[in-house]
Amino acid sequence: MTTPYISQTQYGKFEEFNLQVARGQIQGHSTVNIYGYQSAISTTSVPVWENVTAYTYPASAINMYVSGTNGDTCRITVSGLNSLYQPISEVVVMNGATPVATTKQYLRINSMFVSPDSLSNPAGIVYLKNLAATVTYARINAGIGRTQMAIYTVPAGHTFFLQRVALYTSLNGNDYVTYQNRTISPTGVVQVTQQAPLATLYDALRIMPRPFLEKTDIQLFCAVKNGTGAVAVAQEGYLIKNDTGY
Repeated sequence: MTTPYISQTQYGKFEEFNLQVARGQIQGHSTVNIYGYQSAISTTSVPVWENVTAYTYPASAINMYVSGTNGDTCRITVSGLNSLYQPISEVVVMNGATPVATTKQYLRINSMFVSPDSLSNPAGIVYLKNLAATVTYARINAGIGRTQMAIYTVPAGHTFFLQRVALYTSLNGNDYVTYQNRTISPTGVVQVTQQAPLATLYDALRIMPRPFLEKTDIQLFCAVKNGTGAVAVAQEGYLIKNDTGY
């Protein structure tokens, strides 16, 4: 007789809350990890993402176009929000440098990555742009496999609770970075929820996680006081479905 295999933690026994959330055992809860990296942050404060520029959101939900800088035919997963700020995603098969349209329309992009079932990694850069190719909404650098953008929008019907923020720099202590956590409400109100200087490392673990309401755009900005430097950002927290009554 074959002995059945049952994980003791299948029912949440003797397991910490964070691991239960990560395993999908807490209804209405999921983890959110937001990573950003830029090797050349300068004295101008910008979001930490693949371009050393400000980030532009679409004015309305649009079809977007995936293209590369090489002859890649990889499978790329695009993940974001529709016109109602509801989560949507799809897989786009690249056609080299020829733009390939998404079948869905996106108001926000939260990530883009090489699909796990892709037969290869792209040899060049992968872009997600508008039809005119004048605005970049996401970018995968060569050899990375996914976006590294400290930019995130909270889906409708949910609240994001920020638990931890960590920043790392290439500076040797003779210079410093100033970072800001900026939010934009659906009506366009901008707030700087936190700002701080750091030389090489900043790590903040909140005892009380900070809530960000549905449809809020979150961007983590950085600027180097003098010259340029590499900056890496890690934000993590819980995405929790809002109560709908009893």
